[in-house]
Amino acid sequence: MDIRDLDRRAIESTGGIIDKLTDDQLDLPTPCDKWTVRDVIAHMVENNQRTIERLTGAAPQAGDDVRRDYRTSAAALTSAFADDAAMEAPFEMPVIGRTVPGSTALTVHFADVLVHGWDLARAIGADIALDPELVEAAVGIVGQFPDVPELWSDDSNVFKPRLAAGGDADPQERLLALTGRRADWTA
Repeated sequence: MDIRDLDRRAIESTGGIIDKLTDDQLDLPTPCDKWTVRDVIAHMVENNQRTIERLTGAAPQAGDDVRRDYRTSAAALTSAFADDAAMEAPFEMPVIGRTVPGSTALTVHFADVLVHGWDLARAIGADIALDPELVEAAVGIVGQFPDVPELWSDDSNVFKPRLAAGGDADPQERLLALTGRRADWTA
């Protein structure tokens, strides 16, 4: 399946959660240590802006509503990657210290957006079953990330250390464990 399609579907899944958030919910804690709902959305917006700037030289600026900024920046990112040249464009990934094709950068974006959708749902106390096809794809992607402390540590800005998933864990529980999250997290 085309990573652009997977990414669009993850954007929509997470966007559906964001669209329903109230102002009061923006300050709730999330499974991402020290980040509120607002912070998680702002992180995704900043990632979108940084990616768009690398591809096109300019990105939409954030306003005063992270929910709207998410939709605006996500639409601009999707538009930028609609160009096949963006999929092959060199994309610097400072965390792993190398340059990758844009398509690889988009796989990272896809997994990040999908998992943060779960974070947001859990922050507001919702149980969420992510799209199984998206989860399976994300497990395959995240499972291939290099095992370096820059990605997987308590000091990392990317993921906490991977957690063990039991032998009976479903794909979503495996994805959460791979990204350092406990499936039973509550505020």
